[in-house]
Amino acid sequence: MNTLLDIDKIVGYLLPLKEKLHRLYNWNAKIDRLVELQIIDNAQLISWNSLSNFEKELKIKHTLNQHLNDANSVNSVDSKFDELCLWIIKDWGGINLNKEVVKPLVNQFINKKDWGFNKIASISKVASFMFPEEFIIYDSRIAYSLNWIILKTNAGNKYFPIPEGRNSKMTSFDMNTLIHIKHANNFFTNDHQELLGKNKFISKRDQIIYFDKKDAYKRLNRLIKEISVKLWDGDLEKTQKLFYTEMLLFSIADNVIFQDIVKHFMDNNSIFQNSSE
Repeated sequence: MNTLLDIDKIVGYLLPLKEKLHRLYNWNAKIDRLVELQIIDNAQLISWNSLSNFEKELKIKHTLNQHLNDANSVNSVDSKFDELCLWIIKDWGGINLNKEVVKPLVNQFINKKDWGFNKIASISKVASFMFPEEFIIYDSRIAYSLNWIILKTNAGNKYFPIPEGRNSKMTSFDMNTLIHIKHANNFFTNDHQELLGKNKFISKRDQIIYFDKKDAYKRLNRLIKEISVKLWDGDLEKTQKLFYTEMLLFSIADNVIFQDIVKHFMDNNSIFQNSSE
């Protein structure tokens, strides 16, 4: 159980948004190469591209799940599994990694169950596609949305480390900065020597308010399982397949969450009113 976080508060924030998921989801993956990989044919390509982004994504997830697990179960040397992993990370996910990097990364996940954090945005994409009942994607958008919800609703005093991201709206309202402002007392010291030199002042204090990177992915998956049970109560498919909650958190990051942050500081800007006096 995620005893450090109030699940009900997180679910309460997401409840008004869940019915809008099919409209909010806007990731439009380029799927042309799936024809080359013999996952779909040209007729399916045309059909899938005519669907909404949400409907298209469900087709991709269900189809890739089957092909990934089939390819991974082949005893003989088969490059199809590696090609599919590369497609998920690079073509679908937009992360520019080559096959030489992807293969050992996936092998580390499959065989050693070692996720680390350095490449978590890449490896978690494959994990989510292969085992949607156990894993979600851990990227900057997911962490951004979840951390703001925790921050806004006072659902806890622990946050998830945020993988690097390139979204301009999210970098403009940097979530780590917002978390640090909320917990400014954690960074105050009367010992000025503590602020001097290379003593890792921030990283040491961050250990108090962030989950450890070594087990952050495990914590995230457990949390999403708990959220999904309450959020999609009564819908077995959405309760079991964690990507529905993942897609919701992903979808709201740079629009709903971004605007909520902006509005929050518009309504609560007294902290800045006397800055020029």
